[in-house]
Amino acid sequence: MVLMTLHETSTNTGSSKLKWIKKLLGKQESSGEKTAFSEVGFEELPAWLEESSQKISSDIERDVSGLFKELEAAISELKENNARLQEAKVEGNFDVRAVKRAKSNRENVTKQVGVFLDKFGVLENRDFRALKEYQETAVQNLNTCLEHMSQSFRYTKTVFPQESKDLTESLGEMGQILNKLKGTIQGHKREMDAIGAISAGMKEIQRLSASIKTENLELEAKTRKIQALKNEIAETDKALEEFKKGEAWQNLQRLQEELDTARDRLKKAETGLNSLILPFSGNLSKIKKLHESGRYTLKPDVKQQLDICLKAPTNLDPSFFPELQKVFEDPALDIQTQKKEKALSQVKAAMSGFEEKKKEYIAAQKALEAKKAELAGSDTRKLAELEHKETELLARTRLLEEELESSEKKLTVFKEELKNKEAELQASVAVIDSSVKIQLLP
Repeated sequence: MVLMTLHETSTNTGSSKLKWIKKLLGKQESSGEKTAFSEVGFEELPAWLEESSQKISSDIERDVSGLFKELEAAISELKENNARLQEAKVEGNFDVRAVKRAKSNRENVTKQVGVFLDKFGVLENRDFRALKEYQETAVQNLNTCLEHMSQSFRYTKTVFPQESKDLTESLGEMGQILNKLKGTIQGHKREMDAIGAISAGMKEIQRLSASIKTENLELEAKTRKIQALKNEIAETDKALEEFKKGEAWQNLQRLQEELDTARDRLKKAETGLNSLILPFSGNLSKIKKLHESGRYTLKPDVKQQLDICLKAPTNLDPSFFPELQKVFEDPALDIQTQKKEKALSQVKAAMSGFEEKKKEYIAAQKALEAKKAELAGSDTRKLAELEHKETELLARTRLLEEELESSEKKLTVFKEELKNKEAELQASVAVIDSSVKIQLLP
């Protein structure tokens, strides 16, 4: 016997060494048949899932059928033991008060067991969810029963020991069977969860695939629109270039240059007028302050012309200068004599050159208005239309390009989500059958 054991040990050791050597050399023992993978198309997955669900349900039904037979027998035994306790006679010598207390508490014990048995209905639908709910409810009701009878049971078992023992054993048996049922349910929970995950995963993959298809169509449509707009912009640019080579554009450019020249002329004329007033404008401001403070009084029309002279000399009436000369010659004006004399010479100089400068200004102003009218009357509609069209096309293109960028980002997110959902689906399928590979949607 010892020799046989040693021989077996030697054989096993040799076999282990052989396996190790083969592994070291990169060789593996033939493990019989290799796992054969089968592919299931995505559109075939619902049928495969239905078949797998039925098989798992059959396995669950087979596994729990024996437990339900045990459960029926345990319920029958519990009913009998509960009835025996309820009808049990007092045997032995007990204190009268103990007997009375035991009988009253026995009523509560048998009542709680009866309530538990009444709630223990027959389970007709034995699908996974119903089984799980049935087992959890039964355990909850059993715990409630034990909790409500525990206080009374302490008094009952003292007077009715055997009947109480039989009852507790029956309740214990019920608990053990319910625990076995829980173990069986938990044994199939992973598969049933996988079935639910596969069903939800298929719907999510279909939704994402449809979203990707829609988004791709949107991208194609927007790309076509952008290209069409760019073509139209190129045509508009070409039309603008052609327009700028034509006589209308050259005439428009000439008018614009002449308008700029007229503006420069008007500006020079205005500067010339202002240069006549500027030398004594400080004295004008002082006269205005003296008038406003009440230390000197100007005639209303002179005061009005003085304000115009300070703000807009181009609108000044030449008749203001003689009146201003009188103001500077007035002894009541509180300005130093030397400054008065200098201001008087400046006023006389302005008065002598003002009318000529005013005529130059008016002529320049009329010339500018004439050029404006000429430019306004020229045919610039085509140019305006082309420029407006180009601006509008560029704005539409920018908007579409922003939408295109947003769609591309959305599409990237959809594709990433789809990739994750496909991996999750394959993992859930492997829980049920690791040899099945899903042919996912293209």
